[in-house]
Order: sequence, then C-alpha cells, then structure tokens
Amino acid sequence: MTLQWIPLIVLLVVNFALDLWLYRKFRRSERWPRLRSGVHAVISLVLLGLIVAVMSIPRKECDGPTFLWVMWMLYLYYAFYVPRYIAALVWVPTHLKRSGERTRRWGGIIATIVGVVVFIFMLSGLFYTPYKLEVKHLELEFENLPEEFDGYRIAQFSDTHLGTYGGNTKFIAECVDSINVNKPDLICFTGDLVSRETSEALPYKKDLSKLHAPDGVISILGNHDDTHYKDWPTQQERDADFKALIDLQREMGWKLLINDHIILRRDSAEIAVVGTKSFQGWPFPRYAYLDTAYADYDKSKRFMILLQHNPEQWKLDSFYQRRITMVRPADKADLMLSGHTHAMQCMITLFGHKITPASLFNDYAVGLYTEGDHKLYTNIGIGLVGIPARLGTAYPEITIITLKKRGPCIVNQNGWKIAD
Repeated sequence: MTLQWIPLIVLLVVNFALDLWLYRKFRRSERWPRLRSGVHAVISLVLLGLIVAVMSIPRKECDGPTFLWVMWMLYLYYAFYVPRYIAALVWVPTHLKRSGERTRRWGGIIATIVGVVVFIFMLSGLFYTPYKLEVKHLELEFENLPEEFDGYRIAQFSDTHLGTYGGNTKFIAECVDSINVNKPDLICFTGDLVSRETSEALPYKKDLSKLHAPDGVISILGNHDDTHYKDWPTQQERDADFKALIDLQREMGWKLLINDHIILRRDSAEIAVVGTKSFQGWPFPRYAYLDTAYADYDKSKRFMILLQHNPEQWKLDSFYQRRITMVRPADKADLMLSGHTHAMQCMITLFGHKITPASLFNDYAVGLYTEGDHKLYTNIGIGLVGIPARLGTAYPEITIITLKKRGPCIVNQNGWKIAD
C-alpha cells in the first residue's frame, strides 16, 4: 500500500497551521519567548519529519521490526498533537477580544494542565493499559442447554496480533496462566492470531501450547490470519504462509475450524461448536458459510455455539441479505463468540456503560448482546493493531463464560413472566 498523498497533505497543512499559530503565541509571550518558541519549532520539525517518514513506508512491504517502528512512531506523533489540539480548544474561548487579563491568564493555565493530562493519558495507553489484563466472568442462561452441560465453562480470548509484542513472551505467558488457572472445560480463540505473517507467532508457540482444557482449544481464523495485510512476492509464497499458520495451530494442539464444526458430548447430551472464516461485508469476498460449516443447522436440535471473528455477521450485511441466501446467526446460534473490534483500543466506562468509537462502525462493538433466546458476546481482544496502545478502560480481555440451564418460562394470562 503506497502513500495516500491527499490525506497526508491535508493533515500536514492543518498541523502546520496549528504549529504556526502556537509559534506566534509563544513569540509574543512575556516569559522566555525565544526559548519557548525555539523549543516548539524544533519539536514541530521533528514531528513533521516523523509523519512524512511513517506515511511514506509501504505498509504491506515492510518487515516485522519495521512495522513495529511504524506503529510506535505514528502513535508518538499523535501523542504530541492530540494534546495540542485539545489544549487549543480550551485556550481559544478564553482569549477572545472581550476577555479580561485574568480570564486570559487562567485560560492559559487551564489549557496547559489539560494538555499535560491528555499527554499523560496517551502515554499510559502506551505503557500501562495494554498490559493490564482483565479477566471477566460471565454467566449466561439458556433454556435449551442440555442439563449435562449446566455449569460448563468456556474461556474465550481473541485478537492476539502476536507481531506487536516484538518477540517478548512475558505478557502472552501471563494470559495463558490466567486462562489455565480458571480451569475451563473449553478454550475458544476467535481469530487474528497474527497481524501479517506466520513468523510473528513462532516465539509464542511454546507458551500457547500450554493452554489446556478437557475439551481442548478450538480456534478460528480472523481477517488478519488470511494474509491480506502483506504483499507477498508470489501467490505461492502467500499460500505457503497461510498453510504454515494452519499447521502451527494444529501443532500447538488447537482444533482449527475453517467453515467446519465439532460435536461435544457429555453422556448422551451433545452441543455443536461451529467455526466459520472471518465474515467480510460488501465489497470484500464472502468467506463465512454457516450453512457449509454446519449443514444440519436447520434440522438439528443441538445447542449451538458459533465462533465467528467479526460480530457483524450476527445480522449479516444487507448486500448479502438481498442477493445471496444466507443463514442468519442471530436466528440459529444459541451463543456466538466474536472479537475483531478491539473496541478500537479506546474505551471509557461510565456508570457501567462502555463508550467506544468502535460503536460508530460496528453495531456489536463490545460485550454482550441478546436477541430473543440467542446471545452474542464480543471480546475486545488481547493484542494491538494500528497503534501500539490501548486507551482508557480498553484493557486486554479474557472472558470466562459459564453456561447455565434455565427452566421453562411460565407466563400468566396477561403475558407476565411469573416463574422459571
């Protein structure tokens, strides 16, 4: 992918205007005008060179270490500019023509404090939040769950993007220990093991092989696992890397489902675990075939768990609903487990409500969603992609889901639920 010049030019023009405005303000300041304006000019020129270098690197062609450097440099660029913009928004209203001297002085102080706080917030997202592992416990009730599976525990983790750790295995080892200590009956990985190529996962093979549960580890592929994020010299090399990723997961003892399913049994009771390739909406190719992965979906009475990387398949893309006959997971899967969104690695939790920009682009961005007797859970993942940071409360997540048997609902003549 080559440089997109138009967005870059717009970005540089806007940032140059902000830098020029700040430079003039510093030159007119009463205290240390030359020092403040000089330091500002040097930082601005360094950042300018940084963003030009970052945007000029072909993303798909750079190797793993270069890709990491791109992520870090891009984030550091924004870590300096975002506080500037926010501080400027605070500063401008206090420096209008009618503003008094006291208002202007306090406006400058408050803008500086706000800018520093935002800068610290962004740095914490770089060095603290990505490694603050959160293990969430969730109990879900289903009327049609076989009694033999009442209390069945599933550990879900997702979106490791192993290439973003630079070979440091400490955090992944911590994640593996956190899963194993909860003693799940089944471990589910919902896609995006790597970001660009199989070699990213090799340093972590030993640790990930230590995951254990009575019913094993079941995994699916994410959009990054399909090797669309690197330009390979030949199709043969791309296919070979894809095969290596599949072989790697099986060598770790994982059961990789690619539009396939397995049946779990407890005595005479059975539940189906179905895994489909990552769903891609229009205009991308369609990969997720629920009807192929589990042909008996329409006549089987088995409790069904669907592993699908992209939660958007829960409703299906309208393009496919109009032109292709597809199975709607929201109508067929008792429980669907997804990842993919990362909550855009930025989330604020207020009074129990999760606020994330990912909600603007995905209807099922984070957490639990219910439609009738069917449930979807979107795990926000462990790893990093795009930027090497997680902001706010977008902590790396492992979810421990306990399935519970719910008795039949008793409803009175007025339609009110009176008992289970």
